[in-house]
Amino acid sequence: MPSKSITKRDTTAEKTAAFFDFDGTVIAGYSAFYLLKEQIKRKLLGRHQITDVILGLVNYRAKLIDADELMSIGSSHLKGTLESDFSELARQVYEKNIFKLIYPEARALIEKHRQQGHQIVIVSSASHYQLADAAKELGIEHILCTQYQVENGSFTGEVISPVCWGHGKVRAAHRFAAEHNIDLAQSYFYSDSDEDLPLLKAVGHPKPLNPNKRLSKIAKSNNWPSQTFNSRSRGISKTLRSVGVYTSLISAYFGGLGVSKLSGSSITGRNFMVSSFSDFVCALIQMELKVRNPENMANCGPAVVIFNHQSQADGFIIMKLLRDNFAGIGKKEFGKFRLLANAYEFAGIIPIDRSDSKSTINLMKPLVDTLQIEGRSVAIAPEGTRSSSMKPGPFKKGAFHLAIDAGVPILPVVIHNTADVQAKGDFLFHPATVTVEILPAINTSEWRKESLNEHIREVRNQFLDALGFPTENAVGTKPATQKIVAANDMPAAKPKPRAKKAAPKSSSAKASNSTTSQTDKQSQ
Repeated sequence: MPSKSITKRDTTAEKTAAFFDFDGTVIAGYSAFYLLKEQIKRKLLGRHQITDVILGLVNYRAKLIDADELMSIGSSHLKGTLESDFSELARQVYEKNIFKLIYPEARALIEKHRQQGHQIVIVSSASHYQLADAAKELGIEHILCTQYQVENGSFTGEVISPVCWGHGKVRAAHRFAAEHNIDLAQSYFYSDSDEDLPLLKAVGHPKPLNPNKRLSKIAKSNNWPSQTFNSRSRGISKTLRSVGVYTSLISAYFGGLGVSKLSGSSITGRNFMVSSFSDFVCALIQMELKVRNPENMANCGPAVVIFNHQSQADGFIIMKLLRDNFAGIGKKEFGKFRLLANAYEFAGIIPIDRSDSKSTINLMKPLVDTLQIEGRSVAIAPEGTRSSSMKPGPFKKGAFHLAIDAGVPILPVVIHNTADVQAKGDFLFHPATVTVEILPAINTSEWRKESLNEHIREVRNQFLDALGFPTENAVGTKPATQKIVAANDMPAAKPKPRAKKAAPKSSSAKASNSTTSQTDKQSQ
């Protein structure tokens, strides 16, 4: 009977977990590299400590020390460091480097397992600090990871054995399975490295992902389906296309000037520039748009068009959607480059100082005429800057003041995934299909500035809801965040002392990860 089969599927899903390695699997690179780089940049590590790390990697590669000893070398350099300080450092590294490395394909794969009702787990030799922000971004509740000992808020310099590496990952997965009623025989494990072979063999569905050479050979001999993601690849073609974005802006600007002179109309020239630039750039970077509810924009007169801001590509999308009806604001920094500033000004973009909210509101006053007299819409990203998350940040008030002053509606445009094209901090633009959702226009005629905070909350809630995030329940409050659990709670062995002798070792990406993966306090 259909009802029985549904029950069986649900029961199976509840007992299934999808385990994901992190470095090289979920992200295109190794988090420890960026953490170590930032520590060196801030002079948090001395020359001797850096030398220790390098020698430890060489020794591990030469099989002169094991994973526990390698991790001990990394943990020893944290001795006396405040856990809160290191946590903040890791957060900054995530926002600056790691967020832009997340594979869009990994996001989609994780979401696919979530929709099937599977438990999703990161299992990594890295520390909780390296993983927590990415896990929160991806909506992953469970983290199995290497832990370091913390006492009175500071690291002791000792690692908790066994580390979450190789067979340590298997032990962590078995412990998790027992506690959550998971059947490993019907579970999945995604990894890029042959070092994870023990756990790949322990699950029913081994899934090599971006596999290294040895794992590729093993996968072929075992008929394991493997997959390689290319969305975050680097290369000369992407570099040239990305440079072409900025040169095409200047070309479109000069083209617009020419059309202005020939037609005798600056408006005609501006419209030519905006249309030709946005069309060319979208084709150049291979960005396709899937627009939902375009009629909401077509049926709306002049409006303050607000959009969530993940990427420089957002501006290209808004230009393409509004075309002849476009005006906007941009960051003041463009004024440092005279030619770029002229191009943006010609396109109808007013530069503002995002750090001075009062000045921003005053500078935006000419846009009231743009809306009321010229009948053009004004595009503004109310977050003020690009977010290091798919979740929109807090909204500033400028766009909402403008809508009230001009007596026009607000038109929310929800951009779902331009971080796939170019995340904050990334110079390169990557091919992607972007979903854009145009929500119904919001009437602001009865809004009052004294209740502006509540209106802003309601509008932002529309973005949160469209993007799949919990909405805010009241002014000044935020929904409860997901609990990130450092679940490598294998029976705590005694801290393993640092290996005293370390012969040189060559750096393996995975080894690098563990060495600088600073650690977690012992969970629960």
